Amino acid sequence: MIDAVGKTALRRLLGQRGKGELKALFALVRTHGDRALLAALAAPRKRPAKRLGDPLARELTLVLAPLLAPAREKAELLVEHMAAKHRLALVVTPRGLADAARRLRAAKFSDAQIRAAAKSL
Repeated sequence: MIDAVGKTALRRLLGQRGKGELKALFALVRTHGDRALLAALAAPRKRPAKRLGDPLARELTLVLAPLLAPAREKAELLVEHMAAKHRLALVVTPRGLADAARRLRAAKFSDAQIRAAAKSL
């Protein structure tokens, strides 16, 4: 039997719940152990926020999305186009669009120039 203190605690905890809801809750308590129930009630762990990548790389990805090619090929096309457009010999083999943006910046191209080249591709 449940003592008076236990009855009042149950009444306070379960308050306005319906009979069907209480039966489902009791069945859940019977089938799972304390550890699983407490883990289910615990607040989810906060994960660190994802680091946002380079905004230029995201923009390049969106602009070059209509090209049906892997990112590495798109990056190579962009670098070749920049080299032809500015009459430079760029010795750059990018691994992807973000890498291409980094390497083109290192070659002293501005973000505006890189965006314009991507749009003109």
